[in-house]
Amino acid sequence: MERGTASAYSWVRPGTPRFFFHLAAWLIAAASLFSGEAQALPLFARQTGQNCVACHAGGQFPALTPYGRIFKLTGYTIGVRNPIPLSVMIQAGMTKVANKTNGSLVDPNGSGGNGAMPNDNYPRDGLFTVSQASLFAGGKITDNLGLFAQWTLDPYSQQNGQGKWVSHTASDQFDLRYADRLINPGRDLIVGVSLNNNIGTTDVWNTFNNPFQMVPSPIGPASLQANVFTGPQYSPMLTQGNLNAGLNAYAFWNNTVYAEVGLYRNANGIYSIMSQGVSSDNTTTLKGYNPYWRLALNHDWGANSAMIGLHGLNARVYSDPTNASSPLIRNDDVGIDGQFQHILDPHTFSAQFSYTRERQRYDDALWNPNNPAYTGSYANSSNTIDLLKLNATYIYLAKYGASLSYVSSQGSKDAILYAANPITGSANNRPGTRVWIPEVFWTPIQYVRIGFQYYKYTQFMGGSTAYDGVSSRSAKDNDLTFLYLWAAY
Repeated sequence: MERGTASAYSWVRPGTPRFFFHLAAWLIAAASLFSGEAQALPLFARQTGQNCVACHAGGQFPALTPYGRIFKLTGYTIGVRNPIPLSVMIQAGMTKVANKTNGSLVDPNGSGGNGAMPNDNYPRDGLFTVSQASLFAGGKITDNLGLFAQWTLDPYSQQNGQGKWVSHTASDQFDLRYADRLINPGRDLIVGVSLNNNIGTTDVWNTFNNPFQMVPSPIGPASLQANVFTGPQYSPMLTQGNLNAGLNAYAFWNNTVYAEVGLYRNANGIYSIMSQGVSSDNTTTLKGYNPYWRLALNHDWGANSAMIGLHGLNARVYSDPTNASSPLIRNDDVGIDGQFQHILDPHTFSAQFSYTRERQRYDDALWNPNNPAYTGSYANSSNTIDLLKLNATYIYLAKYGASLSYVSSQGSKDAILYAANPITGSANNRPGTRVWIPEVFWTPIQYVRIGFQYYKYTQFMGGSTAYDGVSSRSAKDNDLTFLYLWAAY
């Protein structure tokens, strides 16, 4: 299929999965365009007339309360439409990495001594910086249709040819939902469909999906912090972001059983509204339509709520994101996750865990030296990644909070994929990384949050000392402090 061309979609015919995917997507989009006052997209709090603590545990984004989960599942439609369509958010702060040198490695510029961290992974390290600004549109469009959309400015998106950091704006999260709720004395059933641009964005427990975890996140995390959230390889389940377009159908029965299935493809062509600001050359990543699924059992009692769930994805990914004929990486993800909440003023406590195993299988051209097209990308025909995330949070009076997170990302040995390399390489060809993340925060007024995070590495890329294979750098040299201010209106 040619990317971004009208002819790529002109031959769609009834009876194929592609036909139904396109049909549903266009029906949702059309409903939003012809719904009369569709341009009136209110802030969620103004729409519902509720304080932030009604939807968010302890008032803290992104964790949702039982009410917040129902609000999202019913398509952001609870309440009365408000004429104020927009909200804004800004994040500022200071990031400080423990050691920005390569230990005993010679300076890559040839001046000798301790080499500087390549590409300056942390722009303005140690300086107060505005690191992100977002514009939101969302809320009730019709009684059954609602939207959550985010457009984000990243002041340190990438470096140009002269090594200078430049800003960039792009579509961020996008979730357009059509939902209905069917209630009688013996049944409470929510059914819906979501057109979205990020695998996991639809999840209302936020236990395993990357977009709504560790918010805010450090300035310019680049390669050093990538392992913390996603594992050393970029799993489509966790990192594809606005490169995707997904159509998901879900049902929630009696606040107990939740099921969701979806198909994801590249967010180009008629779906490019969800990847605006992203070059079309960077949106060729997934091949065809890739299935995602989610199952969960939920139980609410008194001030408590608990969930145990399963999630999975089967994805075919082009090894070269700019080349739709490049060899494929096949990712098979399956995981288990859970959550417990206790919300009773003035106390809020929540705990979450998720464990995801991904198996990656590679086309012969990527790993087999006997293949004429061999690229030398991998030493094995397949690799595995095991990603474990734990978090516990306590909040008092919806103002004062503390949390502790633990992330472990482990994987199989691969001498090519995890070769020795300054700072981000591995001496033993393994990607194992473990980090503890304590955080304290204060919310002096609604929509303003001040916090401090500390990233304490006990392992990085397979080792604790001299881990990269070319220097004396230790895992603790990647320790990070992050002071932030988060505000929204």
